[in-house]
Amino acid sequence: MITRIKITLMLLVAFVAISCTNLATQQADNSEMLSVEDASGVHVALSKPAERIICLYEPALDALYMLQAEKKIVGIFNDVYGSEELFPYFGSMDERIRNKELPSFGMGNMANLEQIIQAKPDLVVLYAAHEDLVHALRQAGLRVYAVKAELYDDVFKTVEDMAILTGTADSAKELVSYVKKEITAMQARVDPKQTKRRVYFAWAYGRVFATTGTNSMMHSCLEMAGVENVCPFEVDQPNISAETLIHWSPDMIVMWNDSPDVFYDKKEFTGIHAIRDKQIFNLRPMFLYNPHTLKVLATAAVINQWAYPDAQVDTRQLVTNILQTLYGKDKADRLAAYW
Repeated sequence: MITRIKITLMLLVAFVAISCTNLATQQADNSEMLSVEDASGVHVALSKPAERIICLYEPALDALYMLQAEKKIVGIFNDVYGSEELFPYFGSMDERIRNKELPSFGMGNMANLEQIIQAKPDLVVLYAAHEDLVHALRQAGLRVYAVKAELYDDVFKTVEDMAILTGTADSAKELVSYVKKEITAMQARVDPKQTKRRVYFAWAYGRVFATTGTNSMMHSCLEMAGVENVCPFEVDQPNISAETLIHWSPDMIVMWNDSPDVFYDKKEFTGIHAIRDKQIFNLRPMFLYNPHTLKVLATAAVINQWAYPDAQVDTRQLVTNILQTLYGKDKADRLAAYW
């Protein structure tokens, strides 16, 4: 009888202890002040600004450097080291990357789950489309912010949410306000009575017939620049035929990191206005013109200048001024060494 009473008391004490722990956990959860809703619709909350961040998605990583929060980064994705379009630029801003000292945890759904958990991050930031990894990390008890920066509003939300979770909200307000104000001013300078330049955009790596549809961030860039996208298709990156491009006959062609010769060398294109008039322009280096970051302003600004030239505007200085505002003068000066 006495033994049964002891066992009952022990179970009761254990139950009370568990209940108290659960209550404390709930109270802690209720007291969390830094909260956002991520791209997957999940509420992500922190009791204090994240100090150990593993970031596996370029637009979010870029945002952290703009927010001057790079010291909080304790892990990155492999391409930062493996891509010549990323390594020199992030390396110029962060000696840990330049010296390859910052741990990398893989790519996409193939990122190393065990290593990420062992790194004990306060926050893991990754692309929302990598659903398997997002789910696995959450099941492991980690705070995960799933992000996408595919359309206009996504770009600003990425920066604003990163700022909330890192305690740098004031910086985000300044950056977002600056970009939106400059875009509005740029559009206002385009004469509404002037016929808009018709532009064809070509993606990098020789993809001459891969362009940007109306449901894309690059389409938004063209709109910001005050030009017309010749592609009317409501998709992100449609592939077209040579006949279609000849039929559209754009006034300008904007390329990403390729040689204009991929167009000039095709004899069948000689009648296209942009080719006949030597109106092919290149967004190079790609890092400075990523439209899925706040550098969308730089992208739109140079396209606007190419389309409606102002002799008093130096394009390089225009981009330099934008980068200095977004990253700060020190980082912008370092980036300038690579373009």
